[in-house]
Amino acid sequence: GTQALCDHFLRSYGCVGVFKIARNTTRNCMTCLKINKKVMRKSSPGGRELAKRPFQNIQIDLTELPALQGYKYILVLADHLTRWVEAIPTRNATASIVSKVILEQIILHYGTVNNIDSTAPGRTAGQIPQALGIRWHLQSPWRPQSSGQVERTNQTLKVILTKLVVETKVNWIKCLPLALVQIRIQPRTDLGISPYEAVFGLPYRTTPYSQATYEEGEVSAGEYVIEISKNLERLRRRGYLPQTTPTDFKIHNMEPGDWVLVKIW
Repeated sequence: GTQALCDHFLRSYGCVGVFKIARNTTRNCMTCLKINKKVMRKSSPGGRELAKRPFQNIQIDLTELPALQGYKYILVLADHLTRWVEAIPTRNATASIVSKVILEQIILHYGTVNNIDSTAPGRTAGQIPQALGIRWHLQSPWRPQSSGQVERTNQTLKVILTKLVVETKVNWIKCLPLALVQIRIQPRTDLGISPYEAVFGLPYRTTPYSQATYEEGEVSAGEYVIEISKNLERLRRRGYLPQTTPTDFKIHNMEPGDWVLVKIW
């Protein structure tokens, strides 16, 4: 190593800046790079831009299910802030299909999206997001945690669908809306609120007679809207907390195009 080389040299010679010279020598030694164990400091993985409104940042993924009525895939979209989930059956996994779904199911309903995280670069990058100025981030297969939210959603969705299909004897396409409702109204373990409540500011009504506490009483339409707005702001501020923000410092000196060594044993 660098220190051992310096110690050996300084036993017989003297040199100003010997440590820097030794360090550069060991860094450029191909044999040392291939064989020596390199101790890497664990650095913060960082995250995406902080989402301050619903559907500002979303993750998408295509999951495959048994073919039924020509449908073979489900395009799953998960919102970073509220954890709201959309799942749309598709017959193909092409860029045009994905772009069409994003436009019709997200943008036309909830407004434009700033960032989209995806794990499939070849089949999900379409012209519509590019035309709208949406930033498309490709997640690395070397770090699957970067797509953890939508991957967990996929797993949960498949489990719920399987249970519904087994219990009701109905195909998965008809069971999909029920599965989505169950995911949307389930309170989050980290915040104690459901995605439905984070989006609409009201708990999901399970019966015609159930009411939220801020619906009760004689209030005008204006006061009602103000109360809902305050409640949404409070809930979404709580949604900021679990998000991982980007790092404000460099965690390595590598640049795109640099050659690196990957140890395979």
